[in-house]
Amino acid sequence: MPNNVAGSSGSLAPAEVYAPPQRRRGSRIPTLVWLLLVAAALVGGAYVGRDVLKTPVNFGDLGGMTTIGEDDLDRVVATYVVGDEVFEITARDAIAQSSSLDAIRNADGSYAVPSVESVIAAARAAVVMREVEARGITVSDEEIAAYALETFDTDDYGALATAFSMDDQTLHDRLRESACMAKLRSQVVTVEAVPPEEALGPEDGNLEAASEDYANYVIALAGDEWDSERGTWASSEGPFATALKDYDVRSDMATYGAAMTAYNVAYQLYSANTVTANTQWTEFVNGLLSQASLATSSLVS
Repeated sequence: MPNNVAGSSGSLAPAEVYAPPQRRRGSRIPTLVWLLLVAAALVGGAYVGRDVLKTPVNFGDLGGMTTIGEDDLDRVVATYVVGDEVFEITARDAIAQSSSLDAIRNADGSYAVPSVESVIAAARAAVVMREVEARGITVSDEEIAAYALETFDTDDYGALATAFSMDDQTLHDRLRESACMAKLRSQVVTVEAVPPEEALGPEDGNLEAASEDYANYVIALAGDEWDSERGTWASSEGPFATALKDYDVRSDMATYGAAMTAYNVAYQLYSANTVTANTQWTEFVNGLLSQASLATSSLVS
């Protein structure tokens, strides 16, 4: 590596704890690929020197530059190494992680030099996508549209492209990557975390009245804790049976209060499963990224 190239190198490992944002109706989540991957800590204090790279690499030196021209977009701004393979990241690659060229083009036709953060994001996404490809994971256009609808409440690509300041192709690429990572996550995570639906209050406002609907709701949440043949709890020691010990729950009768108590138990279990699932995913992604190292040319932070 030439001595006149200012740069940094280090691990691609993300933050130790990652909790993907929970989707809520009407909310706008400001990331695409990182929705599932990581809102990661920068490598900052983890820089370990250029000798981490097993293969000498020449960088396009952008040191001291704050803007680049059209001819500079395909210049290499960083490389990452996985095993004995070296991969390059261009300015165009880094920009495409979060925007489109048209969206960030200055009036004079120049572009801001990609930040270290955007370069690291591009490298991390590329490393995880290598695992996606190695497992043969793909998504169809229909699956991408379904993913967009589930995640952003719309499959209107034009509206999403505008919201994320991306052109249609960049948006599609990021959605494809994120949808593929969702499939990868489903293979890695062994714990299912599905939030329970909250019970509707009684139409007449009588919170003490019992109904078969509330009984069905409680029993559905309780699952194996309810013995359908006996019409009672399979055990008095389960979380639902314990929480509902002061309620008269029968196969055809339960109150709204019992339903809401069951909902609270189900939500606590969901929260615990979410933590476990996030931990499994974080450890898996960390494992992938710990096998890679990154070196960047001089970039703004």
